Amino acid sequence: MAEITVKKKKARNTVIFLHFLRCFIIGFGALFIIFMSTGGALFTFKHVLIFTAICIPISLLYAYIVEKLGSGLGTFIGWSSKKVSPRETFSADLARARYSKSACRFEEALGIINRVLDKDPEFPDALYLKATILWEGFKKRQQSATCLKKVMALVENHETLHQWALTYFQDMNKTK
Repeated sequence: MAEITVKKKKARNTVIFLHFLRCFIIGFGALFIIFMSTGGALFTFKHVLIFTAICIPISLLYAYIVEKLGSGLGTFIGWSSKKVSPRETFSADLARARYSKSACRFEEALGIINRVLDKDPEFPDALYLKATILWEGFKKRQQSATCLKKVMALVENHETLHQWALTYFQDMNKTK
């Protein structure tokens, strides 16, 4: 998670730097055009230093405004910059665990789920999947029942996952 945040910050800083660089190059291009059109007689090294001293803060201001305006406009248009919840980052891991389970690779599936649960021990979807893996792959009724009970405690009665956990718990207890 921290790695993702660092990469986003680096990407954002790169974009801001590129906006700054573009504005600075445009400013110096304008200076060069003026310099060439006057034959160079009206510009000295002192003028170049003054122009550079003025161009840098203007370029920084331009880069900041473009970045903020772009972010605000993107949100207005619907390009959401919403934060991704930590649980949403586990969706790929859950999909891999489900695939491993369906391929009867229960050890692999359990390993993936345990890594997810190490990071978020009260993740109901992962607990439910762990319960099914423990029961279907290893016939560990007690551990599976513990996971299902935890799911039912975490999820409200009217939610689908609660109903699935309850039904699975009842079906598991019917087969003794």
